Amino acid sequence: MMLQSKKNNSKALWIGLKLLIALLALWFIYKRVIERENTEDWWQEAKLVLTAGSNVYFFLFVILCMFLNWTVEAVKWRSVLQRLEPISLWRSLEAVFSGITISLFTPNRIGEYAGRVFHLETADRIEATLVTVLENFSQLIITLIFGSIATIFYLQLYSEIPLYLENALITLALMTAGASLLFYFNVSLLEPIVRKIRRSGKWDKYFAVFSSYSNSQLLILLALSSLRYLIFSCQFYVLLSLFGVVIPYLTAMILISVTYLVMSIVPTFALTELGVRGAIATYFFSNVTENLPAVINASFSLWLINLAIPALLGIFFVFEFKFVRKTQ
Repeated sequence: MMLQSKKNNSKALWIGLKLLIALLALWFIYKRVIERENTEDWWQEAKLVLTAGSNVYFFLFVILCMFLNWTVEAVKWRSVLQRLEPISLWRSLEAVFSGITISLFTPNRIGEYAGRVFHLETADRIEATLVTVLENFSQLIITLIFGSIATIFYLQLYSEIPLYLENALITLALMTAGASLLFYFNVSLLEPIVRKIRRSGKWDKYFAVFSSYSNSQLLILLALSSLRYLIFSCQFYVLLSLFGVVIPYLTAMILISVTYLVMSIVPTFALTELGVRGAIATYFFSNVTENLPAVINASFSLWLINLAIPALLGIFFVFEFKFVRKTQ
């Protein structure tokens, strides 16, 4: 009787925790969307955009790209998990969406890892978290590579800083991207390094998981990450055009890539992320347009489509969390 009571209490606790996560996500989206200072201005502008000609089809295209974007992410995560626990593409997509839900109210979206691994039934969660870090690192590398190349063009076209400082920034960007790429393809070296530092211990087996991925598998991850990068960059470009920022595609890609690069290295908390996004985007796009409200509206629309909507969908999948793991 006492055992059954403890089980019921434990079950109620986990259900309560899931409800709390769902409510926190709803609260955050409400604070960021409903109570946002210029939401009314954005909504009025968005209605004008959607009622003009065939713009609604381009807007639907951006939304469809959101599903494609996160489906590619689900394919990536599923591929790195196969050695730990084979899962279906649908369950991987559920995990990705619920990860977005938790990431909304955590610093630098670190809650995304927990949101994903709690969908796993038998895999060791520390190992699953480490391979998720590896998978996300592949996306960061692509952001660094595209951003570093874009930085070269940006500094030459728009910067007025001294030449020596410009060359130093270019060198730093390229060295960071190169070092990250070198580390990525030699991530298996973490295991012997950890062994030398710690001699032996429980962490040895966790870092050993990196040795199970070949360079060809890591290259496939980079290719999928590149595809994702092109998808959400294209979304941003289309949204900029819809809100009235009409600039050549290559110019837009330079500014978008530099914006993404800075956003990826600036620490943010969820409650301030939108403000940081808008500030960074307007800083770079002020070089080519005076229509900065349109840049902010496009940036907010991208956040709404790529993060807020998936987070709302992820709330339903939060209730699929498996806090109590089965025996491996």
